[in-house]
Amino acid sequence: MPTAVVFAYHVFGHAGLEALERGGWRIARVLSHADRPGETVWWPSIAAWCAARGIPCELDADLKDPATATRIAADRPDHLFSFYFRSMIPGRILDLAPGAWNLHGSLLPRYRGRSPVNWQLVHGERESGLTLHRMLRAADAGDVLGQVAVPVHPDQDVLGLTRQLLAVAPALLDRHLADLAAGTARPTAQDHARATVFGGRTPEDGRLDFTLPARRLHDLVRAVAPPWPGAFAYLGARRVLLWRTAVVDTSVIATPGTILADGGIACGTGILHPLHLAAEDGQPVALSPGDRLMSAPAETATPAEHLSP
Repeated sequence: MPTAVVFAYHVFGHAGLEALERGGWRIARVLSHADRPGETVWWPSIAAWCAARGIPCELDADLKDPATATRIAADRPDHLFSFYFRSMIPGRILDLAPGAWNLHGSLLPRYRGRSPVNWQLVHGERESGLTLHRMLRAADAGDVLGQVAVPVHPDQDVLGLTRQLLAVAPALLDRHLADLAAGTARPTAQDHARATVFGGRTPEDGRLDFTLPARRLHDLVRAVAPPWPGAFAYLGARRVLLWRTAVVDTSVIATPGTILADGGIACGTGILHPLHLAAEDGQPVALSPGDRLMSAPAETATPAEHLSP
C-alpha cells in the first residue's frame, strides 16, 4: 500500500482525496487551507473529510518552515499530491518523496499558472481539460502523466465547466494513481514551446469595458459568474453585476455602454444582452433605453483600461 502526503483544497482537493481512498492509498497527512473570511464556500470541507477518517490535517501550514518539512519527512511518503492547493510546493518538500504530482485545470502546456479554468473562458476556448503532471520548481512545467479533454460550449459558465471537469476527474485519477502504485507510470515531456502562462485573478478583473467586442465581454461574464465574484459595471454611481448574458453580433451606431431600445447594450462591436443582472446589494436593476453603463462610477469615470489579452 503506497503512502501519500496530500496538499488539497476546494472541489478538486476533495476529488483527489476520494480517488486516493478508492485506490487503497495510505494518506499519512493532508495540508489544506482555512476558508477566507467572507468567501462563498460551496465546496466540501477537506478538514471534515480528514477528521471522519482520522487523518491529520494541517490548515495554512508554513511550507517554508523547516518543521513542516520535518513532519512530512517523518511520514516517509512514496508520493506527494497537490489537488487545487493555493501555494507552490517548495523544492525542499518536493524532494521528500520519489514522486510529486499536481492536478491542473487545463490541457498543459497551455494555461500554466493560476485560475486556468477562468482564463480559458475569458479567452473563449472551445476545449478544456485536466492534466496530472509531475511537480517541479517551475510551475506546471513537469512531465505529463495523463490528460483528459472536455468540449466547452460558447455559453458555458465557470461553474458549469468546473462540474464538467469534476465529472471526468475520477476516471483520470483512478487510472494513473493505479499506475503510480504499480510502478508502471510513464510520464511524457511537455512541449515547452507551446506553453502559455497566466497569473492570478482578483474580483476587479471582472470590470466590463464596453468599448470591447460584445463576445469578449460575454466570455468575461461567464468566466466569473457565480459563485465567483461576477462581472460588473456602473449605472451612475451604482455598481451593477451581470451574471448571465447573450451576444448578438449585429453592430449598431451608439456610444458603447448605451442601453438600446431592445434592452441590449451597445459594445465596441456587437450587442451584449443582459439576461440576469442585479445591483451589488442584490436588488433588481431596471435599465431604460438611453441609460449608459460605465466601467467606473459616474463621478470618477475615466477611460477604461482594456482587459488583459
